[in-house]
Amino acid sequence: MFYFFPCPKSPHGCDVSPTGEYIVGSGKLAALIPVFSFDKLQKAIAAKDFIGDFDGIPVLKYESVLHGEVKKPGLGPLHTEFDDKGNAYTSFFVSSEVVKWNVQSLKVLDRIATYYSVGHLSVPGGPTKKPHGKYLIAYNKITKDRYLPTGPELAQSAQLYDISGEKMKLLLDFPTIGEPHYAEAVPADLIKNSREIL
Repeated sequence: MFYFFPCPKSPHGCDVSPTGEYIVGSGKLAALIPVFSFDKLQKAIAAKDFIGDFDGIPVLKYESVLHGEVKKPGLGPLHTEFDDKGNAYTSFFVSSEVVKWNVQSLKVLDRIATYYSVGHLSVPGGPTKKPHGKYLIAYNKITKDRYLPTGPELAQSAQLYDISGEKMKLLLDFPTIGEPHYAEAVPADLIKNSREIL
């Protein structure tokens, strides 16, 4: 029922593509992004393609379950979101950027700076079968010096990007309170009984 497979180094985010076929396992200390194949996982389990076990749980061979690796994407990969065109967007905590890459070819397509040390991302509908693929929000962690202090709690930063074209474009850089963490965004018309409060 349970199986392990290796993920270099110090894994953090684990995100599944809209098709359900690809699993992105970002390692905070890795200089690459490993992308695993669900089909290959099933075949490796059926073939008992194990390298051993950990506390009685079988460990699958890395090479047997790997779709491929995104080479030299940036420093400190954390979380990945997806658009509706077969692309992925990964946050890089150390190099403070979002990197766009193609899930099938594993090629880096674009990169854009964040301020600073981005953690989670949100593409509306990104973790569903049908992402909307127009906007991306970056939730930045170490940004306490970016905005003027307005009280006892200092503002953090979030950024809104347009991802509808080939290149990502910064649309809005705005303050937020508390460490911005994971959040999901959906079009307002998907929320029943919603009201605008003026």
